[in-house]
Amino acid sequence: MLDAFDLSGKVPKGEYSSMIEPLESRAAELQREVRKRGKSVIIVMEGWRGSGITELINLLQPVLDPRGTRIHPIAEPNDIERDHDLLWRFWSRLPSYGQTAIFDRSWYTATIVERYESEKMDEIPNSCIEDINNFEAQLISDGNLILKFFLHVSKNEQKKRLEAIKNDPFTMQARYLRRKEGIYIVGRDSTMIDRMLMKTDMPASPWTIVEAEQMKYAHFRILQTFNSVVECWLKEKEGGQIESTQTFQIKSMAGHEESTLLQRADLSRNYTRNEYRPILQKLKETLHSLQMDIYRKNIPVVIVFEGWDAAGKGGCIIRLAEAFNPRGYVVEPIGPPNDWENMHHYLWRFYTRFPRRGHIVIFDRSWYGRVLVERVEGFCTESEWQRAYHEINVMEEELTSDGTILIKFWLHIDKDEQLQRFNERENNPEKNWKITPEDWRNREKWNQYNAAVNAMIRRTTTADAPWNVIPANNKYYARITVLETVATAFKKKLKEIK
Repeated sequence: MLDAFDLSGKVPKGEYSSMIEPLESRAAELQREVRKRGKSVIIVMEGWRGSGITELINLLQPVLDPRGTRIHPIAEPNDIERDHDLLWRFWSRLPSYGQTAIFDRSWYTATIVERYESEKMDEIPNSCIEDINNFEAQLISDGNLILKFFLHVSKNEQKKRLEAIKNDPFTMQARYLRRKEGIYIVGRDSTMIDRMLMKTDMPASPWTIVEAEQMKYAHFRILQTFNSVVECWLKEKEGGQIESTQTFQIKSMAGHEESTLLQRADLSRNYTRNEYRPILQKLKETLHSLQMDIYRKNIPVVIVFEGWDAAGKGGCIIRLAEAFNPRGYVVEPIGPPNDWENMHHYLWRFYTRFPRRGHIVIFDRSWYGRVLVERVEGFCTESEWQRAYHEINVMEEELTSDGTILIKFWLHIDKDEQLQRFNERENNPEKNWKITPEDWRNREKWNQYNAAVNAMIRRTTTADAPWNVIPANNKYYARITVLETVATAFKKKLKEIK
């Protein structure tokens, strides 16, 4: 791929200003138009060491409005970033809608430095490539634009540049890149870089190889590409065309097929109060001890609670939390996204809440709102919630592949039990704060929610992140089953890593 490029491109002497000024003016106009449209542009700058990434970003800075542009130099991860999946720190840096982000090195460099262990350096594992392609596809399917540039220079030019900057204290990435001997050195790892570029050169996020022997010519190429791609992208948006990636489109299943899973739950299961108390106490002691082991082994834990209104999620979370040391867990109650969260991809607000290694996060409601309330109430389009099944599976696979214990609960009750609990809440002054007009409105759409729940369970149950449907007509039984399930998952993981 790289061998095919002619590196002799140059801006003719005396013509630089006349060539660049109209491109810079147009780029500034396009950035303002992007901001008006309310979607993001993400610029990825990669290249050989010494290829001029910093210099070219400096040339872009005065062109793009700094109020709508953020530059992210990627270097050695800090302690918090090391305690998360590799892509976590990039999710947390994604721009809000209308903004432009420039990544000075990116998830590509991080993958090579932090995940790639082979001394041969001839190919990045397919699992890493798949993670990158899925990550970019999620951003594109949300309506954002990714521009990827790889700065290409010859072996001799690189040698001269590295000699010139070897004592420069501001080459902040040098220590990070040196973690892999020979990384981004022309000739030494050309095969690996070539294969990485080819496997991630996707129709909706292609690479632009920039001939960077001369900085003026590289600047010209980048501005030319930026203007051309952004103009086409804005025209596509104006015409109401669907995003160019259809990676996540899933056809609807028949209503009958989607309505059977919850029926399998045996809602007659129960414990009496006298049976419940000693079992609960013993489980709390077990979980407290297991939490210490989870912390010592640096295992992150994500526990998700979904369920019908009044199914008892709060009661289960309280009993679970009572078993844990409060320094090692947090409960995240999830409601409608706020204005700032709405300015990002819908999964962004969950990525930023994921736990560090050894810690536990309990989600009271979660990202599954996309395929439940947002689907039923029409808060997102059909293509968006259909796409979400795959997006969620990809995100959860990233978590579990990184060693996270992911436990998902659906607390299931029948319609009669829900009505009884609603009435109890309304008539009890100490509990009527729990019931809202929205709960009654949701109840009127029981059948629609039932179909959505069945579809969710069917399409997002995977080997490493299965759904646990908990019969919850009897609160004591639900609480014991939840705690038992968590304890079993903890024990299984601890046994695997011994």
